[in-house]
Amino acid sequence: MVTEILVVVFIAALLGYIIFLHIQLAKKNIFIESTVRRPSGIEKSWNAEEMMRFLLEMKKVSYYSSFFTDKLFEEKPMRFLLENEKDVKIYIHYTKEENDAKNILKEGFRFADSFYKTALPVTNDKLDLLIKHNGRKSFGKYLIILCLSDKIVDHYSAELNKKGLKSYFVENVLTVAPPFRNENADIVYQLSNKFVKGFINYQTGEITRNPDYDPLYDSPVFEKNLELLKQKNLN
Repeated sequence: MVTEILVVVFIAALLGYIIFLHIQLAKKNIFIESTVRRPSGIEKSWNAEEMMRFLLEMKKVSYYSSFFTDKLFEEKPMRFLLENEKDVKIYIHYTKEENDAKNILKEGFRFADSFYKTALPVTNDKLDLLIKHNGRKSFGKYLIILCLSDKIVDHYSAELNKKGLKSYFVENVLTVAPPFRNENADIVYQLSNKFVKGFINYQTGEITRNPDYDPLYDSPVFEKNLELLKQKNLN
């Protein structure tokens, strides 16, 4: 009788171990698929320091475990992130401190030279979002959501083309504060806080909304910005 019980316990333990191995294998397969897929445009522009940070992060065991425990892909955060996706351009940015995230909601999103250095475009393509999130989440647990109406983007893209300002992007126009040079001599722009939808703590799933959010916001200042860019381009 004791022998039979031991055999049953052994078989149960063996089955449990087999299931555990299958789960680990599935995790590794998903991770490998996400990291070897062709990198998106923003990853191609990473400098050596950013790439090294990503590679070091990959080595951490916590990285693999958190990959499966993030709350970002739960229903509420995903619905908040992607709602009205057909009518707006959506971008994400990561920051470490909650106070920094709150300041972005109040003051707007600052970027040096190019908006696309730190803002990732996302769509309803879940696998693409997963890859981008997996590659950038080490920069902070607070995911800032930036949204620009397609109408606003189309209008100011056309205006930039009309004025021959092909070296500038719409995001360089949609600023309410004058651009300035930082300590590295980079030109810093500040996207209006109207285009900041809010932020998500992807570790807890907590959502913070921006009461001033308006993706259709259009200010007379934007037209002045176009003229300033045109004058600068002529000099």
